[in-house]
This record gives sequence, structure tokens and C-alpha cells, in this order.
Amino acid sequence: MDGEGAGPGVVVLAGGGSRRFGADKLAADLGGREVLRRTVDGVLAAVPGAVVVVVGPPGRADALPAGVAVVQEEPAGSGPAAGVLAGARHLAGTPGVGAVAVVPGDAPWAGAAVPRLLAALAGADAAVAEGPDGRRQHLLLAVAAPLLAALDPAALVDGPARALLAGARRVVTVPVDARTALDVDDPAALERARALLDDAPG
Repeated sequence: MDGEGAGPGVVVLAGGGSRRFGADKLAADLGGREVLRRTVDGVLAAVPGAVVVVVGPPGRADALPAGVAVVQEEPAGSGPAAGVLAGARHLAGTPGVGAVAVVPGDAPWAGAAVPRLLAALAGADAAVAEGPDGRRQHLLLAVAAPLLAALDPAALVDGPARALLAGARRVVTVPVDARTALDVDDPAALERARALLDDAPG
């Protein structure tokens, strides 16, 4: 994507150690595509024209569509909040990109929530997805440009995802269904995701 007539900016978080999964969960096969590729494809389908940046190791680029950039948080492995900042800084150089949505790389259907999260930013500093269990999904959210600009980089290193909202005056929640909220954290979750596929090979 060349930034001309740029659409919304979306940061896809693809760092982390996959400790609960026992292997690289983002590279796991999900109906013939890697989990990360499904997540990115879902974002691009839900938000045509989105400018997508994946935050994680440089090797992630091999599994991604052309035009999707890969950057790494500094220092590497310093957590999701620092990853969001790294992605947002990259997107800041793209004309037309202001507010930024954030999607976890291990959530294959999370992209469907992005248009609603961005729309919910009207009059708010941030919009956060809320799963069917009532829990906020702090890695599935949209953040307004002024809040992004005010983030303290030092405070985000090794900080939890909710640190992104520390300076927010108004945060709204956007309900999402279980499929949208599903993240592939462990092998059991991968099996649940495979059961939910609607395009698995026959």
C-alpha cells in the first residue's frame, strides 16, 4: 500500500513468546493459512484500504500480503503496549492516517470489529472491544490520534496493554461475539478456531 488516499491505520501485534501454545502460534495452520495471515486477511477484508503494519520479528513478513509492513518494538520483546506505539509511529508517516485500530495477531476474526471500533471513537479517546463474558479485550481497540500522541514511551516498555488507556478521559466499549474475540492462545483454542472455519478444505 503506498499511502495514497490512505484508509484507517491498523496495528497487528505479532510479538510474544507463544509460551502457552508451546510453538509459534501465529504460524499454526488454520484451514490452509497461518493464523497471522488469516488475521491480516480478515482486517483487509473488513476495512478495504486499511494501512496495516504488523509488529513483530522481521521474519513475519514472509507470511504476509504484499504491502503490509513489519516493524519491531524497541527493545524487542518489550510487550504489547510498546508494540502498539511502534506500529503507531510507523503509521504516523502515512498521509491520511490518524486514529489507529489495534488487533492481536492470534485473533483470526478480530478484524470484523475494526470498523465498529473506529466508528465508536467519535467523542471518545479510545474504544475497546468487550467479549461475551463482559471482559475488555485490551488488545482489540481503537485509539484516537491525540491519545496516541500523548503516550509516554518509557511507561509502555514492559507495561500491560491497558497502559495504553492510562491518559484516556473517555473510553467506550464495543460488544463483540465469541468468534471475533477468540484468540489462539493454546492448542485447545486452535481446535475451537478450526471448528469455526467456514472455508475449511472439504
